[in-house]
Amino acid sequence: MEFHLNVQAELDRLQFGAPERYLLIEQIEIGFGGQISRRLLGLKLALALGRKAIFKHHADPPYLQSFEPQYSNAPDIDWDSAELFDPFASQHAEVLRFEYAAAVERLEGIDSIEAWAERAVARRFSSTDDGNVDGEVLKWMRLLSSVQSEIDATRLRLGVSSNTVGVHLRRGDKTTEAAYVPAYHFNNAIAQMHQTWHFESIFLASDSPEAAAEIRLPRGVKLIFDSEEKRYNNANHKMLFRNPDLARQETFTAAKNFALLSACGGIIGQDNAHFATLASAIIASNIREPKRVVLLNGRLAELESPSLRFYFHLKRASRRLVRACVPYEWRRKLLLSFFAKLS
Repeated sequence: MEFHLNVQAELDRLQFGAPERYLLIEQIEIGFGGQISRRLLGLKLALALGRKAIFKHHADPPYLQSFEPQYSNAPDIDWDSAELFDPFASQHAEVLRFEYAAAVERLEGIDSIEAWAERAVARRFSSTDDGNVDGEVLKWMRLLSSVQSEIDATRLRLGVSSNTVGVHLRRGDKTTEAAYVPAYHFNNAIAQMHQTWHFESIFLASDSPEAAAEIRLPRGVKLIFDSEEKRYNNANHKMLFRNPDLARQETFTAAKNFALLSACGGIIGQDNAHFATLASAIIASNIREPKRVVLLNGRLAELESPSLRFYFHLKRASRRLVRACVPYEWRRKLLLSFFAKLS
């Protein structure tokens, strides 16, 4: 409890007070789950470094704003002149700029920036390893009241409760990173969880309109699959660049699925899908029942298929080669130019 109070109070002090040092958080136009993960990481870095995290946008382009502004009292700052954050350096500049790709590249082969931030926060707060930093920070983040009200009405309509297990069946563009996890792994996890917890319903969140047909329900368990939701089974953020008129609809859909998964009494997802990992942190902070949080290995399909394993090995190797051969600043300029043209 003390850890929880310290984190909440320090975030309030840093983000809405008037500290003397700042951390600029670059935002790249990626999927909604990835955007929220970057916000979470930015706030953890603020806690770790004792700096105010200033996000480039209150919204998460190409999505609209869904969270309350997460900072105030920010000075006018020239982003381009700010010193780049370096996890290996002791930096005292008033303003630092955090760019995810640059930090990942700096730590490559040694650590992940997420793990670095987690440990740095734990050290600053003298917390034990079981402190759920992610869960506490995510619960500090507040949705806009208009968005929250609409989600509350949807939760009531669907009947999602603490006796519901959230199942996140990730489809869509996930195959750009890894093969889909076969549905039978989810069904096995559902059956196993039901042996120790007799949940009443399953809230199924998925990109795919066909997802409900893949889920096997234990006897007496109700399936909640929102029939009013439009599902495109694609790279959602890229679709929004081409169809900005869908931004409100898709921002609400994404925020709704994240919030409703987080409101469940347990969750089954995969460890390489943002919605599942984010919601699991909140659930773990709320209920403290480890058996109710199941994150499947996101590469299960590859482990079961040598051909898939070889294909994705080549795919990842080619990405590493590009990172090794093309300087970071070049890649950054190309990405910014690409997104500018799309928007």
